[in-house]
Amino acid sequence: MQIIIANIIHLSSPSVSFNSRTCTGIIKWMPTPIHETFASPFVRSDTIATQGLLSEIAKQIDVVGNQRVGTFTGAYEGSKKEPDVLFKYQGPDRNVLYTAVVEIGFTETYKELIDDAKLWIEGNRDIRTVILIKVEENPRYSSPISKLEDDKVKDLGFPNPRDLKTSLVVPRDPNDSFGPLQINNLVLVGKMGVFLEIWKRDTVTGEAKQQGTRSYFVPDNATSELDLKLSDFYPLDATDGGDTRFPLTFDRLRLHLETARKELAVERYHDVLLKLARRNDNINDRDYTP
Repeated sequence: MQIIIANIIHLSSPSVSFNSRTCTGIIKWMPTPIHETFASPFVRSDTIATQGLLSEIAKQIDVVGNQRVGTFTGAYEGSKKEPDVLFKYQGPDRNVLYTAVVEIGFTETYKELIDDAKLWIEGNRDIRTVILIKVEENPRYSSPISKLEDDKVKDLGFPNPRDLKTSLVVPRDPNDSFGPLQINNLVLVGKMGVFLEIWKRDTVTGEAKQQGTRSYFVPDNATSELDLKLSDFYPLDATDGGDTRFPLTFDRLRLHLETARKELAVERYHDVLLKLARRNDNINDRDYTP
């Protein structure tokens, strides 16, 4: 069995997922600001889209984040998964169905996201839509002090952790949209690109299949919105409001993404300070050997 550990930023209660078909386990700690940036708009858009529905229908639908699901069937029986966003529908028989999910991959690979789409669609007959969001960082992050000698680290002049704030984060190149971000000349966030795919069930084979073309969040001239309706997320027909547009636009998301990147830079810088403190403690230890 393969075990993948992702998003280790805060050592808190972990999220554990297991795919019984691929025999892959994934352990995640608390989600990064990047995850939250892309998850929250789906909740807001759902609230806006459902405002005009009849009250009885509105009561039947819900959207939540990071809820563990273990009711998979077929080849995926025994799997466990916590999606970043989960859409739920309670039918007239009071039975709760999981009808759509959003999976956001930052440290996860694109292949792992596709495995998620297959798990949801092929392991749960009620899932209508899986939205995959892949955030790519280039280069992938590694601690900027890990390879520096101690005397060079001291020359960097680190601030007090209490003085850390997002206003200290500056772009390495102001003309590079979503390019690397740095604090104190240390690059803490790489250049980012983000794309989105919509996956659904093939009507012939029943297998997961990408629908349409890939949409890009960044750069700035990328797709501005998605053509989605409530029926993509819930089993609603036109008379119930299924044709209601799902108002998810990218322009606001881009603004929030740049803020989240600055928050991520501060978190990583704080981790750098913690590692530096541990290094200094080790140097003062008589038994320390570099």
